[in-house]
Amino acid sequence: MHAFLRVSKLRSSWLSGGLKLNETEKVAMFRYAVIAALVCRRFETKQDEGLLRREILANEWNFPDGTLRKIPERTLREWLNRYRKYGLKGLYDGLKKERKNKGRSKAIAQAVMQRAEALRRELPERSVKTIVEILRSEGVEINFSERSLQRQLKRLNVVRCKVEKMDRLHHRWEQTTANDLWHGDTAHTVWLPDPVNPNKMKRAKLIIFVDDASRICTHGEFYMDEKLPSLIDTFSKALLKRGKPRRLLLDNAFIFHSTTLEVMCAELEIELAFCRARRPQGKGKIERLIRTIKEGFVSEANRAGFTCLEDLNRAFSGWLEQHYHNQTHSELDEKPVERWQKDVNKLLLVTPEHIRRALMMRAKRRVQPQTGIVYLDGMEYECSKEVAGLEVEVRWHVDVLDSIEIYLDGKFVESARLSNRPTTIPRKVVLEEASYPTLASAKKRFEMLRSEGGFEVVGPRSDEFLTSLEFTQMLARRLERDFSASEKLAVEQYFKKHAPLRLSEVEAAVEKAVSVKGCALHVRYYFEQLETLLRRGKR
Repeated sequence: MHAFLRVSKLRSSWLSGGLKLNETEKVAMFRYAVIAALVCRRFETKQDEGLLRREILANEWNFPDGTLRKIPERTLREWLNRYRKYGLKGLYDGLKKERKNKGRSKAIAQAVMQRAEALRRELPERSVKTIVEILRSEGVEINFSERSLQRQLKRLNVVRCKVEKMDRLHHRWEQTTANDLWHGDTAHTVWLPDPVNPNKMKRAKLIIFVDDASRICTHGEFYMDEKLPSLIDTFSKALLKRGKPRRLLLDNAFIFHSTTLEVMCAELEIELAFCRARRPQGKGKIERLIRTIKEGFVSEANRAGFTCLEDLNRAFSGWLEQHYHNQTHSELDEKPVERWQKDVNKLLLVTPEHIRRALMMRAKRRVQPQTGIVYLDGMEYECSKEVAGLEVEVRWHVDVLDSIEIYLDGKFVESARLSNRPTTIPRKVVLEEASYPTLASAKKRFEMLRSEGGFEVVGPRSDEFLTSLEFTQMLARRLERDFSASEKLAVEQYFKKHAPLRLSEVEAAVEKAVSVKGCALHVRYYFEQLETLLRRGKR
């Protein structure tokens, strides 16, 4: 099957949210959501941490069993201690068996419950405290708490009517340090020929993240779909380029409400939060950035004659670097890249291997007992006979489709290779003309970006970290040659061991080595020079 169609087919089933959790995993994810703010945020004083703790204790939480109740202080303290001692695994445990009389109160007599229900229905605004006072005045012995009565009234769907309040004032706010908070959102943008259906045009979807404090775009990219694998791809590139955020605030779009994304953030120790429904005021920064992109880039790109995502994304990268990041922001009164540089030493970095593990897609599958084949979105992978007939967890990265990882009871078992059975030959795709007429002025504008270097900017500048592909391309460009198979393997192994790497440091080491020994030596020699430079920088 054609590579593009195979990737699209693989992504199609992930629109529904990805991995399904069992009851134990749901409880662990809920506990992490409760304590995430306390373990991920940076607090200036102990008073700030205590204030947040009191807010958590005062809030009512939707538990995995469907109940709405507060977290006891002792329980919150226990969850924090278990997480700090054992990590995410410390939040897992077995669920207690449900009582046969679950939902019915043992402390409140049936007659008393009926009377309390009648009092609430008589006057829906009546509080639980008032109901208890009336019951006490009627001679009822009160041997239960007000909270128990409130819970039972809620179970009977006899809730108190609340007085309508006026809409709140919206105060402007901003984080004090870069990477304290990222905003994420999507937008429908440029019209491109649909590679799957040659008779239609399709809007490219922009998936983008922006840092709250510096307003810098940590990463943004165009895709032909708006599904989970595209989101994961953008997020992983943002992590490699800009480090790890402490919090991630997302829109309520369906793509963001994914169990897979929730597990990924938990493993990377990132607090995941969502905007209030019908409250767009909380995500004004990224909405304003998207508006700027539509006005300054999309309107021109629609008429620049783009026919593929690769050219569109290169142009967008150049536009970000030359226009958005290096122009004075009206709210910051300085350039976003300058604001970012102020906090560059405070960033939390993660290795490519850690990101790769955390950002892997996951699914439950049963291995065929007769053939040892496991199916993943129409593709066949060959497993060993030890797991034949068993239900396993399959993990894979969206960019690597030739093999998948097999897990049993949370433990890695093996890597399953793609079957060598022949696939069907895709039909020839003929692209039609774009919907918008190509304007010479728009086309010339992006050609100028190309001549100035912006169009070719795929990777970061000196304020960013290199990805594996950018590291390889930079070395090949500096050494003026294509790498052999052994050199490619050495480059890949070095990057996994020493990343994250800054572009400025790598360029300085390579240029120094080239000036002494030239470009013809094996790539391992240049790695020795780079290690020497990195060791000096850490002293």
